[in-house]
Amino acid sequence: MTPEVWQQVNDLFAQVLEQPTEERERFLAAACSPDPAVRQEVESLLSWHLQAGEWLETPAFSMVGRRIGAYQVVGELGQGGMSAVYLAVRADEQYEQQVAIKLIKSGMESEAIVRRFLSERQILARLDHPNIARLIDGGTTESGLPYFVMEYIEGVPIDVYCDQNNLSIRERLQLFRTVCSAVHYAHQNLVVHRDLKPANILVTGEGVPKLLDFGIAKLLNPELFAQPIDPTVTAMGMMTPGYSSPEQLRAEAITTASDVYSLGVVLYELLTGHWPYRLKNTLPQELVRTICEEEPERPSLAIFRREESAAATATKPLSKNRAGQLERLRRALVGDLDTIALMAMRKEPRRRYASVEQFSEDIDRHLVGRPVLARRDTLTYRSAKFIQRNRAGVAVGALIVALLVGGIAATSWQAQRAERRFNDVRQLANSFMFEIHDAIETLPGSTPARQLLVKKALDYLDSLDQESGDNPALQQELATAYNRIGTIQWNRYYANLGNVAGAERSQKRALAMREALTSKDPNNPKLRLDLVTSDIAMGDLLAVSGDTAGALARYRTAKALVQAAKPIDVPARQKLAIAHQRIGDTLGNPNFHNNLGDQVGALVSYRRALAIREALAAADPSDLEARHKLGIGHEKLGDMLKASGDTVRALQQYRQELAIFERIAAQAPANTAFRRDLEDARSRVAEMLQATGKAPQALQSARRALATVQALAKADPLNAGGRHDLAAAYLNLGDRLAANHNLALAQQNYRQALAQFEALTVQDPVNAWNRYDLASSHVRSGTLSAQTGEMTSALASFRRAQELYLSLSFQDPANLQVDRDLSHVWAKLARAYTRLGSNQKTATLERIAAWQQARSWFERSRQMLNTLPIPSTYGYYDYEASEINDLSAQIAACDAALVQLGTAR
Repeated sequence: MTPEVWQQVNDLFAQVLEQPTEERERFLAAACSPDPAVRQEVESLLSWHLQAGEWLETPAFSMVGRRIGAYQVVGELGQGGMSAVYLAVRADEQYEQQVAIKLIKSGMESEAIVRRFLSERQILARLDHPNIARLIDGGTTESGLPYFVMEYIEGVPIDVYCDQNNLSIRERLQLFRTVCSAVHYAHQNLVVHRDLKPANILVTGEGVPKLLDFGIAKLLNPELFAQPIDPTVTAMGMMTPGYSSPEQLRAEAITTASDVYSLGVVLYELLTGHWPYRLKNTLPQELVRTICEEEPERPSLAIFRREESAAATATKPLSKNRAGQLERLRRALVGDLDTIALMAMRKEPRRRYASVEQFSEDIDRHLVGRPVLARRDTLTYRSAKFIQRNRAGVAVGALIVALLVGGIAATSWQAQRAERRFNDVRQLANSFMFEIHDAIETLPGSTPARQLLVKKALDYLDSLDQESGDNPALQQELATAYNRIGTIQWNRYYANLGNVAGAERSQKRALAMREALTSKDPNNPKLRLDLVTSDIAMGDLLAVSGDTAGALARYRTAKALVQAAKPIDVPARQKLAIAHQRIGDTLGNPNFHNNLGDQVGALVSYRRALAIREALAAADPSDLEARHKLGIGHEKLGDMLKASGDTVRALQQYRQELAIFERIAAQAPANTAFRRDLEDARSRVAEMLQATGKAPQALQSARRALATVQALAKADPLNAGGRHDLAAAYLNLGDRLAANHNLALAQQNYRQALAQFEALTVQDPVNAWNRYDLASSHVRSGTLSAQTGEMTSALASFRRAQELYLSLSFQDPANLQVDRDLSHVWAKLARAYTRLGSNQKTATLERIAAWQQARSWFERSRQMLNTLPIPSTYGYYDYEASEINDLSAQIAACDAALVQLGTAR
């Protein structure tokens, strides 16, 4: 037997002793399923242990009445295979206090058991939360046995407490959210509990839940940490099979998602009184198979279940009725709570809630009547939730939708009978899709009504498309309608539903119709301008999906179409300005991660766009939209000046933009698009104020921007554009705080941004821009963690950023900006590992591994940078050409450290 296998057997033996006698067979079946030989060795040790008699099961003498440190033992609270827990009181007359003392039993102090025991003590030392049993003291007895002293919790398991006090569903959910806050706190401190179950969540007589028993908890350490690596971290991360996640039972890597699953099982039982699954028998292998392969029954159905056998020990008898009668309970559970519980228990970790905090927040959304994340794809449900919360505010919108549905239904029937009535339907539909939509588009909280409008309009358009035949006028109207629907589903700058895939379908329909119409009538200026609109829309979708070259080709086609017509009318000149701006974005604007690095070409395009917009705004000063576009023109010039390092002139451009947006926002206070852009402008001014040494003004401006964006996002939470603005505002404030050395508050804002970008990425995985912003946020957060010495957290952030950048690079191989960012993250990973390798307190082998990792990442970074052109700036991170020389020096330092530690490459 190799030392590694013996270590695994030894640790498994220690864990199996912790199980109640009746649970040991089930535990072994689950924990050893990948390796029967390991199970055979553990069973051999267990047999020897049982034959040795009672002397291993109990201490050689009673601890009651004895002194442990400053405490005197007054009673026994419980025993496991390797340790015992005693009730004790303070005995040094300093003050009175009851405590619980956990002590390794005499004869059980093997290296593996002591290591696990000390690991639990160290984990508890990291945690200070009102709902986690607190570590008070620790030490070693006179006989050399380690112990630790904990807060004594006098309470009952959470499910028993809920039933004894006949708590309602709402009360159970509120109590459960408190538990979630404790688990989330543990996760923030990089601790995964791995054994969450009602017996480990006690509730005191005052109704305060307390999380305890971190005996098999683990510190999240991607590869290295200050403690020795436990070789059983993936093979044995499980204590109670009934509450263990599928990945625990399959002996796979354990993350915080495993705790999300276990909490889902606890919630399921609190709601229904039943275990989530139906078992065919009580054999351990059936339990494992069921959890890994079967889908849990919906809670609203499980409450009617009758247990077939009293021997079904994995299930519990139905708790006292939570709602007075089963039908009322079913109505309380069906919908939100069904979906929330099942989302937490999904088989694949990545499809569960991203965090315990998100899980808890979804429960809160249910409690306050807001849409829950678990049901985000249900249009009717979200609209109903919105209407419930804003009855007065959506009364007009509801009337509009009702008129739309009723009008279309009534006139559609007549349209089949006469051409005149058919045209009436088209006129009515156009009125609703354009006039009504335009009237509500910029109103706060209008997204749910716009969602309904999109759904009904698409149903109608798809039906009408079948009847359009060869009618060019009708096809032109249909193309315009599909284009408008596509911009509601997703667009670059305004309120949208965050549905890139849906927008692509709609815009492709519009483009195909317009190309066909233009080919039949190539000299028609209206058709040509419509085709320009579709080319620009498709270019935007290609850009956000990662096809930079395809996007640029579309924008240039649009520009050529307008120029060929020698445009003199206002709409055509507006389109030409948009085409120039989009070309500039794609060529070299550093704010777009998939730009092609041509800053000179970008500047030329932006100046052409600005010249057109200045003329249009001067021609009609009352046109707010023309002035809005002029403000954006100043913003683009500011971006390029910032990229060239000219912060003073960049600030001038941004202030011109801000002044324009302040005026038009004051003239149209209900226009959310103007207000959003106003706050974006404030954020840019804040960044330049910081760069020019005006830190207090920068911080004030960033805080003001965030406050406004928060209000807009709260008023219209389904608006994906608004949620992106909110994430960006958190990121901007975090940058300002970090520059002012307020690192703790900066990290809080970065994590808020991460949560928003993560949710947007999950909702719309096609959107490459959201993934890039998520990666950038992880880099910021990781950099801050490294500065404060939280190296494990820093490594986790850099690895997540690396994963995102790699996916973006694979999707768009020509994207040099992403490759530079990826190289930068590799260098940051390397520096984090050098910190670990420099730690003199860490074991030599771990320091060697850290230096080797550092050297590997430095080398990768240097190799990539040697193949890339060096930009004048490096996006957000002020990258300099001298970095390559620095990387070479760092590699040499790694080699020197490795030689010093006794290893040669």
